[in-house]
Amino acid sequence: MALTATGIGSGLDISGIVKVLVDAEKVPKEALFDRTEQIIDSKVSAIGTLKSKLSTFQDALAKLSNGDNLNQRKVSTSDSAFFTAEASKSAQAGIYSIKVEQLAQAHKVGGSHVTDASAPVGEGSLAFTVNGKSFSVPVGSTDDLSTIAANINNASDNVGVTATVIRSDAGNQLVFSSHSSGTANQINITPTDNTGTGLTDMFGGANLQTLQNAQDSIIYIDNQKLTSSGNTVDGAIAGVTLKLTDADINKTHTLTIEQDNDAVKENVNAFVKAYNDLIGSIDKLSSYDAEKKEAAALQGDSMIRSLESQLRNIVSERVDDGTGGSLALYDIGISIDRYGKMSVDDNKLTEAITNDMGKLESLFATENSGIANRLDGMVEGYVKAGGVIDSRNNSYTSEQQRLDDQRAAFTRKMGQLEARLLKQFNAMDLVVAQLNQQSQGLADRLNSLPGVIKQ
Repeated sequence: MALTATGIGSGLDISGIVKVLVDAEKVPKEALFDRTEQIIDSKVSAIGTLKSKLSTFQDALAKLSNGDNLNQRKVSTSDSAFFTAEASKSAQAGIYSIKVEQLAQAHKVGGSHVTDASAPVGEGSLAFTVNGKSFSVPVGSTDDLSTIAANINNASDNVGVTATVIRSDAGNQLVFSSHSSGTANQINITPTDNTGTGLTDMFGGANLQTLQNAQDSIIYIDNQKLTSSGNTVDGAIAGVTLKLTDADINKTHTLTIEQDNDAVKENVNAFVKAYNDLIGSIDKLSSYDAEKKEAAALQGDSMIRSLESQLRNIVSERVDDGTGGSLALYDIGISIDRYGKMSVDDNKLTEAITNDMGKLESLFATENSGIANRLDGMVEGYVKAGGVIDSRNNSYTSEQQRLDDQRAAFTRKMGQLEARLLKQFNAMDLVVAQLNQQSQGLADRLNSLPGVIKQ
C-alpha cells in the first residue's frame, strides 16, 4: 500500500517513520519507569498501613502499660447529684455512708455603692491579706473603680484576689472575691488614705459589705465528720477523691467501690486483638502469592522482618514477677500459635484478674521489663518522628526524586533523538527531491533529441 505523506520529495511518511523509531527506544524505558514508580508507590502505601497498625497497637498498649489501668476500681453512688467519686488502684473495695452538710464557698466582699463608676475614689492604697499572705495596690487621685480593679487583678504579687465592678439597682460597687474557698482564705482589706477619707469611706470597717461568707465544706463519712476548705476532698477514703456538688444534711448517700474486672479484661482482649491485627497486616504486606506469582510490597524487606522478630521475641519471653519467680502471657490465659497469633482462655484470664491482679501488673506494667512497656518502647522507635518508618519514607522519597530526574533526562534525550531523526530524514527527502527533479529534466532532454519516437 502506498504511503501517504509528509515527505514531498520522497513520498515517505517521515513523521510516522520517526515516531516508530523513537517509540522503539522510548516505550520500553517508559514502561520500566512506570513499573518502578508503581513499586515505590505500593511501598509507600504499605509503610503507611504498617504505621497506622502500629499506632493502633500502641493505643492498646497504653491501657496496659500503667498499673492504674490494670487495677481499676468501679465507683457508684446512690445519688450523684450531691457528689461524684474517683478511685485509684489503692482504693479498697467497700461500701460507705456519706452525708454532705455544706459546700465550701469563697469569700466575697464589696465596697460602698457609688452612682458614678467613673468618678475618682480617693488617693492612697489598699492592702489585702489572704491566708497569711499580703500585697498592696496604690490608688491614684484620678483612679476610678475600673482602674482600681485592673490594678488589683494585674498586680504581680497578688495573693489570690479578683476585683470586679458590679452595677445593680443600688449603684456601682467594687467587689473582691477570693480565688480559693474555705474560711482560711478569707479576704481582709486595709484602706490607707493619703488625702481625705475616700478609701476608708468606701472600704473601711462597716463600709465593707460581706456578699458571701467564707465557708468550709462539711461531710460525714460513716458518721465521721470531715471539714475541708474545698469541694474536692482527697484522702478522706484512701485512694478516693470526692467532688461535692450539693448539700443536704438530712440525706444519706451510699458510695460503693469495687474492683472493675470487666474493664481490665476488656483492655487485655483489646491488646490481643490489636496484636493479631498487626501480625496479620505484617503477614499480608510481606507475603508472596505463589499461584499468581506476585510479591507483596514489603516482601523480603529487612525492616519488616526485624519488626516481626522483635514482636515475637518480646511476647514469648518471661517477666520477673518481683518475688523471685517469673510470668509469661500463658500464665494469664494468652497463648500464641505457630503463626504468631494470640488467643485468650477466658476462664484462665478471669481467674488471674479476680485472684491475683498483681500478676497482671507485673507482667504488663513493670517499668522497663513489663511486656506492654517493652512493646511500646520498641514500637515507638518505628513510629516516632525521625524513627525507622520516617527514615524508610525518606529513602522512598529520594528514590522517587531520582526516578523523576531520570524521566526528565530521558524525555529530553527522546526529544533530541526525534529532532535529529527528523532533520536527517528531511535532509534525505530534500536530496531525493533534487534527484527526482534532475531525473525528470534529463528525461525531458532525451525525449527532445532528433529520432526519438514518442509512444
